[in-house]
Amino acid sequence: MMSVFSHPQPCPIWDKVNDIQFGALLNPTLSPILYDHPRAGGYFRLEYSGAELLRTQPLTDRQRANLSDWIYNHNLEHRLFDLSNLREENLLVLNRVWVEDNRDRTPSSPDRMLTFLRELIRCNDAYEQPNASLLLAAGGCRSNTDRDELLNYAMAQGWLGGTMPGVGPFHINLPARMHVETQLGVLGRSRQGFVAMWFDPSMDKVYEDGIKPAIEAAGYEARRIDRKEFVGGVFDEIMAEIRKSRFVVADFTTSPESGARGGVYLEAGFALGLGIPVVHTCREDCKAAVHFDTSHLNHLFWENPEDLRTRLKSRIEAILGHGPFRTSGPKP
Repeated sequence: MMSVFSHPQPCPIWDKVNDIQFGALLNPTLSPILYDHPRAGGYFRLEYSGAELLRTQPLTDRQRANLSDWIYNHNLEHRLFDLSNLREENLLVLNRVWVEDNRDRTPSSPDRMLTFLRELIRCNDAYEQPNASLLLAAGGCRSNTDRDELLNYAMAQGWLGGTMPGVGPFHINLPARMHVETQLGVLGRSRQGFVAMWFDPSMDKVYEDGIKPAIEAAGYEARRIDRKEFVGGVFDEIMAEIRKSRFVVADFTTSPESGARGGVYLEAGFALGLGIPVVHTCREDCKAAVHFDTSHLNHLFWENPEDLRTRLKSRIEAILGHGPFRTSGPKP
């Protein structure tokens, strides 16, 4: 059972945490501790290695704001602000690698405005008054000054009305919703890589240690449909995700018993029909199972997850260049 710390327990990102409080975290045998801090973006789990880094390498306000913005984005994507969706497997774990990768990953001004508006819209639709601390995290704000700049710009654009500074009563105008919908489409196409593959447990390590880190190291976000919460038909959701992706990684690894992965062929073909680049991959020992209709394409045949991670990153960057996200952590 994980420990849960909420206010007024100091936040390890924003508050001054003394050595005694860190002592509860600096034990590699303990499970990650679950925090709920709106100023840091909501729920997250802090692992031993992440706690040690935060203790020994103090963050600047910009770095704190960066981490908070990415935590918020994760929680928004997984709908973790609705407690009914608070599942352990969806919680973000802050370990050393994650903190190193994201503390200097500053969101652009348009991205900060987008998440800021999304939080206001989320609260408006839920008939909730915005939490001032969570709003700071959503906007990647270092202080109330940053927040006021976002508010003033949004009001000047006609996106918001009311007595916002504070944050007082407000209303969301239709142009704000239209702006968010448009920008989400643009951002998805520019930064997302969709993954089509066999969802067998034997492939979990291939995704976690090979495909996902390769896509992220190339500067993009990995999207796998079974890792996303959604309402409605899975086929429609797959088609929607492919449409807003910059590229698709289609892995044709299979087993002799199950045969060709029909869904993977369908998703790869749909993407190609839309003019979306597809990176074809397959485990070396499954090469003979690749259907003859596609066997002439330039497949990346891999031996193990580490081999796949290194070569897939290079292939993505060779085709598309490095994506919009730049990380400072280990690269494949």
